[in-house]
Amino acid sequence: MTGPVEGRLDDGTPTRLAVQCRRCGNWLVAAASVDRRLGPACARHGMTQAHIEAEHYPLFELAPR
Repeated sequence: MTGPVEGRLDDGTPTRLAVQCRRCGNWLVAAASVDRRLGPACARHGMTQAHIEAEHYPLFELAPR
């Protein structure tokens, strides 16, 4: 996992990281699904791990200093 999935804001409000599935667009909140940006049902529909890794994009890219 690239970072925390759950946390809290300064005022105590709970937060949870959610991303959209790259195949169907549904919202994902499970840590494994968020990490691969692919829901479990879509993963069963034929996307191989190599294909997932080839299309893996980080949430943020920081410019070198």
